[in-house]
Amino acid sequence: MLLTACMQSTSVMSTADAPQWLKGEPELYPNFKYLTATGSASKSEQAKARALSNLAKIFEVQIREVSTTLRDTQTSQREGVETVQKNQRIASSVNLKTDKMVQGARIAEQWQSSADLTYHTLAVLDRSQAGNNIRGEMNRLDNETQFSLQQHDSRNDPLLKISDLHTANTLQQDRAALQQTLKIIDVRGKGDPARWSLAELDERLQRELRALPVQAVIKSDDIGGLKNILEGAAAEAGLNVAAVGSGAYTLAASLDSQAPMLVDDWHWLRATLKVELVAQDGITVIGYKSWPLKVSAGSASQLEARIMKAADKKLKAELLKSVLEFAS
Repeated sequence: MLLTACMQSTSVMSTADAPQWLKGEPELYPNFKYLTATGSASKSEQAKARALSNLAKIFEVQIREVSTTLRDTQTSQREGVETVQKNQRIASSVNLKTDKMVQGARIAEQWQSSADLTYHTLAVLDRSQAGNNIRGEMNRLDNETQFSLQQHDSRNDPLLKISDLHTANTLQQDRAALQQTLKIIDVRGKGDPARWSLAELDERLQRELRALPVQAVIKSDDIGGLKNILEGAAAEAGLNVAAVGSGAYTLAASLDSQAPMLVDDWHWLRATLKVELVAQDGITVIGYKSWPLKVSAGSASQLEARIMKAADKKLKAELLKSVLEFAS
């Protein structure tokens, strides 16, 4: 993309007085109509590449992180009564690529300083072109969201339905990041409002996660306490592990540890944490994952507590993502 933009540029080479665009808004490319950026280097092509890169950073700054309020839902049962506790947290959406956003960017002018022979380059992108680029990507995300939701409605498998909802939610989070950028680029400041509410999509996902019949099983536990850790991680993921019996999915975990080691007066313990999801028939393994764990301590008596803390942290960070990957 950068090479194409450079080849199609209409650069102007000069060693006269510095152009006005080095000090402020370019007269020929006013801010209300163009996005602009400059780049400098000892070589002409490098200066062009830097200007285009700096132009892309205008988008990157806007879409690098879009904070979205998600819900951590914890469920528990006591004497047959289900209690649902929701905690608010802020999560960041993924970093989006900007290559499609800057299609149409070009090198408008270039100037070389007679004092130090440095090349200075001006890259420009028409705001309407940038808006069209973003809208095109937003339309793609909307089309994929629509497909995921239609697929969700046609499925019978509750796990696959959850996967479809999660996909739709992720797509719309990416779209929300683009909408924030479009509102800045769009001279009207409105952008293109979404067809779906992120809050409603998230609520649907949380509701179906809570309704998924899941039972927690420990296959092996060399240290003890893994059952509580698994149930806690499942609750944080929004799963209700109170459901038992036939027709439920089985979330099975194991923690296998090696013998402790003493190296240079420092105690070490290694273990392998595994989790698998078994289908409702109780036989078919839908998917599994394993993670190596390693902890150290000044005293051997601290090792088991630390390895269990590491297992707790890993499951809380990875369990929901793993379950959704199993369903895909």
